[in-house]
Amino acid sequence: MIELTKELLAEMETMASLMFTKKEIAFFLELSASDFREILDDGADEPYKLFMRGRLKQEANVRKSIFDLASNGSSPAQAFAFRLIENAKLDDL
Repeated sequence: MIELTKELLAEMETMASLMFTKKEIAFFLELSASDFREILDDGADEPYKLFMRGRLKQEANVRKSIFDLASNGSSPAQAFAFRLIENAKLDDL
């Protein structure tokens, strides 16, 4: 398997947090899409964890903004926050 340097792993996490596609990240890392998919294939490996951490950190930031707006009275944000809450409840069952 292809090994990525710490610097490239950090870049990958940052790009994942900015919601670049896997194909775009592979291009940036100068890898083929299939090689990049192979790198991310094992959910226990560091590259996959960093990729997901990048994505989830950004999603957490956006969700926090939604809940902040909802708490401040934004009706669209409140509606979306309730959908997030309901989805979380359904997932917990």
